[in-house]
Amino acid sequence: MGFLSRIAPRLALRRELARAQLDLLKERRVERSASAGGYAPVGGGRRSREFYRNGRDAQAAMRGARQPLAFIARDMLRNNPRVVRANNLFAAYTIGSGIRPVVEMASAEAAGTKSLIEGLIEDHLLTTAIDADGNSTLFGIQALSMKTIPTSGEVLLRRRLRRSGDGLPLPFQIQCLETDYLADNRDVSRSGGGRWIEEGIEYGPTGRPEFFHLYTDHPGSVYGGGDVRRVAAEHVAHAFMVDRPGQRRGVSWYTPVMAELMDIHKFMQGTLKRQEVAAMFAGILKRTGMDDDPDGDSADFLAEIEAGGILELDAGDELEWSDPPAALDAEPVVRLIDRLIATGLMLTYEGFTGDYSRVNYTSGRMGRMDQDPVVSFWQQELMIAKQMSRVGDWFKEAIYFQTGTEPKEYRLKWTAPRRPVVDPTKDYPALNKKVRAGFASRQSVIREAGEDPVRVQREIEEDNQRADSGDSVFDSDPRKTTASGGQHSNTSSKEDADV
Repeated sequence: MGFLSRIAPRLALRRELARAQLDLLKERRVERSASAGGYAPVGGGRRSREFYRNGRDAQAAMRGARQPLAFIARDMLRNNPRVVRANNLFAAYTIGSGIRPVVEMASAEAAGTKSLIEGLIEDHLLTTAIDADGNSTLFGIQALSMKTIPTSGEVLLRRRLRRSGDGLPLPFQIQCLETDYLADNRDVSRSGGGRWIEEGIEYGPTGRPEFFHLYTDHPGSVYGGGDVRRVAAEHVAHAFMVDRPGQRRGVSWYTPVMAELMDIHKFMQGTLKRQEVAAMFAGILKRTGMDDDPDGDSADFLAEIEAGGILELDAGDELEWSDPPAALDAEPVVRLIDRLIATGLMLTYEGFTGDYSRVNYTSGRMGRMDQDPVVSFWQQELMIAKQMSRVGDWFKEAIYFQTGTEPKEYRLKWTAPRRPVVDPTKDYPALNKKVRAGFASRQSVIREAGEDPVRVQREIEEDNQRADSGDSVFDSDPRKTTASGGQHSNTSSKEDADV
């Protein structure tokens, strides 16, 4: 459609009209064929006409709508406080303190190599050296990516190769891009070899992306889009939520609730304005006898009422106090719409609104049971599988060229941070019992907390060595003290035997 509209707009218009008429005929045919069925939405009655039928695939259904929806979501992010709250929650829940890379060596003898790799992670990935714009560490790029996906529906991470003389620990950087950089007006149908270009993405015979056609500048910048470069897919990580089989692009997460977000925003503004206007009318003064005495004391009456002021009225004057409308009647409506919006955004109402006035431990725990699997899915599917695994490949390749370490000698595992517990006094003892009962290993519990089990074990051993060298005993040392802080009975017996 994009190519045809440029060279033959009239022909493209007739083609679209014909397709619309054909779709309408198909819908009517479906209604007639289903009129005898037992399903109300396709039963052919008046109510069935309220349902919109769209037989297009995932790509065709969102084509032409994806970019305008992203523009609306970004405008809401600038002006709607609810969208600001939701977008920050998406990043905070999914990224938290950062999805951390953990090095696992193939052999135990490579301790020195592991220290070298971990040092380069600290020096390159966890500093602003990794950011092509020089603003963020890898954790900041993760958070920016997770803020971009809900508004735009997708995000691109592009590897930018650097020279060894650029002074970086490793010769590559990452650039976080909105998918506006895609030259989506580039469409080429399937060729004899099975290749095709769709909205700026070039696919191979297997259907996997092989090249991305990217503008050198953002099309909405003061410089325009600039030139278009054909970038190999190995240099790009493209992340989006897959909701339908065959889907190759993403759409804004705010799409199902955009109308509600706009309506409640206008409703709240109207309610505040109503209270502001109503508060301006403190009272109405009714005067009598001003025609008889235009120069009397009533002409000097102060029309503005101040706190603690004393009013003096003439004998014939009467002051009626106004009764401004209360805003409390808006709360049930706001609460209802906020619940609907939170549901559409896959968030809990309490987290979305910050209203925990009706939450206790049980309800908070149940809310976390609903929210945590969704957050875990975002972490594993959107961040680790589609972005950090590709970043890990870039890191390994750079390590190989820098140090000669083969990628097969080690593995990078990405550990997502554990979400804060609802009640530490209840949740941590439960984890302890889980490990003691054999339902989980200490490593798995530490990994769930977003830490590296090997590093934690090493630090524990170092702490124990320091404590033993100085004859120090801490309540936190389970070798020498009980959970209540007392000494173990076997420790006392050993000391008695030594004496």
